[in-house]
Amino acid sequence: MNKKLFLKFLLPTLAGILFFLFPVNSGENSTILLALITNLIRSPFDNYLIEIIVVIVLVSTVGSIYYMIFKPDWKNSRQSLYIICHVTPLWFLLRIFGSLFAISVYFKIGPEIIWGASAGYTVFKDIGAPIVFIVTIACFLMPFLTEFGFMEFIGTLVKRPFGYIFKLPGRSAIDAMASFLTSSTVGLLITIGQYEKGYYSAREACSVATNFSVVSISFSLLIATVAGIDHMFFSWYFSVFITCMICAIIMVRLPPLSQMTDTYFPSSGAKSLRTNKSQNKILYLATENAMKRAAQAPQPFEMIKNSWHAAIGVIFGVLPPSMAVGTCTIILLNQTPFFEYLSYPIFILLDIFSFPEAKIASPGFIIGLFDQFMPALVASNIKNELVKFVLAGVAVTQLIYMSEVGLVILRSSLPLKFRHLIAIFFLRSVISFPVLLLAGLIFT
Repeated sequence: MNKKLFLKFLLPTLAGILFFLFPVNSGENSTILLALITNLIRSPFDNYLIEIIVVIVLVSTVGSIYYMIFKPDWKNSRQSLYIICHVTPLWFLLRIFGSLFAISVYFKIGPEIIWGASAGYTVFKDIGAPIVFIVTIACFLMPFLTEFGFMEFIGTLVKRPFGYIFKLPGRSAIDAMASFLTSSTVGLLITIGQYEKGYYSAREACSVATNFSVVSISFSLLIATVAGIDHMFFSWYFSVFITCMICAIIMVRLPPLSQMTDTYFPSSGAKSLRTNKSQNKILYLATENAMKRAAQAPQPFEMIKNSWHAAIGVIFGVLPPSMAVGTCTIILLNQTPFFEYLSYPIFILLDIFSFPEAKIASPGFIIGLFDQFMPALVASNIKNELVKFVLAGVAVTQLIYMSEVGLVILRSSLPLKFRHLIAIFFLRSVISFPVLLLAGLIFT
């Protein structure tokens, strides 16, 4: 065994585990080092969060206008500017709306239902800030998990059970762990990066992205707290975990995911792990595959450059549309009967089965498509603990929400269209509801 290559695999991998997967204590709570680093870097900017987000949104929009008018040749000469400014017409329109809301929130211009504390201000601060800071820091730390062999090591060890249960490569276990312990965006960025490098086929990448990019434990605790069930967090979170696993087992066997092709990203081609039928050699093969990947790891400057491009791609590409979608959603929820009308068929179905407080709860099953935090807000206005339990669980297990994850997927190289995301959202809702209802009957 080459000791130098082994250390090149081992040391960065240990650093990646320390950053993303190792629990640490912060006061009375248990969290991960990434969260502590994020809070440490974010704290000096806490008084300027709105300003930072507004600037990013406006720069992305103004840059896009300049690019569309003058069409500079930045793709090869100034790649960072190209990533920030190049945009399709639909995404440009969302950037425009995001900018209008940004101006309204910052200058408190227009109706208060747009910029008020329970509307746009909440969206920009509570949704926008985590996108900026978590994504930026995660993009620079993720290579420790993905570029030095950890994915290959775990992928080889669990390839058989993951392949049998989820029809997915074992390396997707890392995506799942990264999502549960950090954020859905972090897990999603890992998946997209692995697809673009040729380690996932289109079907595998889409299946991982829409089944394992679940929100972190810390954000789940926030949802449970807002919904008013934090006193039963562990039983609730256990139920959410089981529900997500059941969803994954079923979803990969249903359209649209089952109809995705096993083709690979055009510029990379397929890259697979060596396999061997001898279980006695599995640890040796896992280490060997990891060392081979470590030998191909990028140089520090290239790794920093790639991380920078990944970070600005998400921040400038996703943040403005996210602010537009999130602000519109919270306005429609608080100021109009839109979601009440939209969810009327769900109300009828819930009422048939005598689901408690069905009329108030029914919008919570739809609104999660727009923003994951909204079902918890709906649950906070409900007294029945069973309903709170189910709605808070749905907020996590539906997974596809357009203010962040949905936009990241649509902006990415994954071959998932908007119609696919809608279908996946409703399928996950249908699968999740009875499982969470049964769990709620047991634990509440």
